[in-house]
Amino acid sequence: MIARLWLMAFLAMALPAASLSPMECHPITADWIYGRDLVAAAPSLAGLPPDLPVSYSPVPGLERVFHPAELRRLAAAHHISSAEITENICFAWPLVPLTRERIVTAIEQTLSGRHPRVEVVDWSLAPVPAGDLVFPLSGLSALSDKPVIWKGYVAYAGKRRFSTWANVRVAIREPHLISSVPLRVGDSISSAEVKTEIYEGPLLREKALASPDQLLGLRARRDIPAGAALFEDQFEAAKDVERNELVTVLIEAGAAHIETQGVAIWAGRRGDVISVRNPETGRIYRARVEQKGVVRVVPGGAVGLVLKEDKS
Repeated sequence: MIARLWLMAFLAMALPAASLSPMECHPITADWIYGRDLVAAAPSLAGLPPDLPVSYSPVPGLERVFHPAELRRLAAAHHISSAEITENICFAWPLVPLTRERIVTAIEQTLSGRHPRVEVVDWSLAPVPAGDLVFPLSGLSALSDKPVIWKGYVAYAGKRRFSTWANVRVAIREPHLISSVPLRVGDSISSAEVKTEIYEGPLLREKALASPDQLLGLRARRDIPAGAALFEDQFEAAKDVERNELVTVLIEAGAAHIETQGVAIWAGRRGDVISVRNPETGRIYRARVEQKGVVRVVPGGAVGLVLKEDKS
């Protein structure tokens, strides 16, 4: 803590005076500095259109200074008397320092439902603009029971982001589903084939499956050994059509509506366009997955149907 105070004192002596007193500037609240902002700072510019975009806002920590000559040219362009424009007008983002409490709150929001314990060891000294502080899981530099750097940002002025960081130690306590059987790619797993264990330890970037209800409609996307914890990224939603599955094929040819069968060459979900083979001719055509086991031929796609003759 003493080292932090010494560093802050050094920065205060080293930085130019203009950057030490951003509150002397008029506050910025948007991506642009508008005519109304200049009028609020200099009433003699009252003739400026309120929604006139005058200048793009600077990044936090820098200032946008309008000099008298620039302001007089702007006033003249809008037929405003410039006699009273004699001083600079400065704009800057109001900045506030990060606090331990704010960092903890932001991390707890990211890890909502995972019962985190957050210890903040250190954090950025750079002040930040007003906005939502976010620490996304993608910002973690490592997974460890020791303190690690977690990169975050402040979301401000719409889509702008101001980067920051904290050095933290994070532990979680949450239920994990454990597979009691080995899984192969494409396998499903039932609630009878898992058990629940409480995990308590270092933060894991992957989100674990915590309830058997979450397994409904899922298929393994890679092999999983028995006794392993199950995570969301190990599974994907089951497809409506599987590869080599015999599917119902719907075809519209003018006023005619034909229903036949085909073999799916690709797997797909509802809305996907896949390749289907006509089992009679071997020809391949494109069809859109309509629902479970049903596809509809894409207009213009050659089907190559073989209609069997009735010999009776």
